[in-house]
Amino acid sequence: MKVEYHPSTVADLNAAISHYDRQRAGLGSLFRAEVYAVIDRVIEDPQLYAEVKGVRRALVKRFPYSVVYRLMPDERIRVLMIRHHKRHPEHGAQRS
Repeated sequence: MKVEYHPSTVADLNAAISHYDRQRAGLGSLFRAEVYAVIDRVIEDPQLYAEVKGVRRALVKRFPYSVVYRLMPDERIRVLMIRHHKRHPEHGAQRS
């Protein structure tokens, strides 16, 4: 299954990694690994997570973040954002 990323997703991920690395050395790498583990689960079963308003949200273990994605009609997975749980639910809603 093909995965593509919204251009801002990389910035979301890098900002969170930098934040965690400032808190403790190596914590950013742990966060990155957890995010990619979630993306691997999404690839294995893209319909595992409930769809609400056309997007799905998979929780990142041990961190207050979600991977927000859309399953495209041609079965591509489009990762829209890596969103902190304190962000407003509509944050990034304009991303497609």
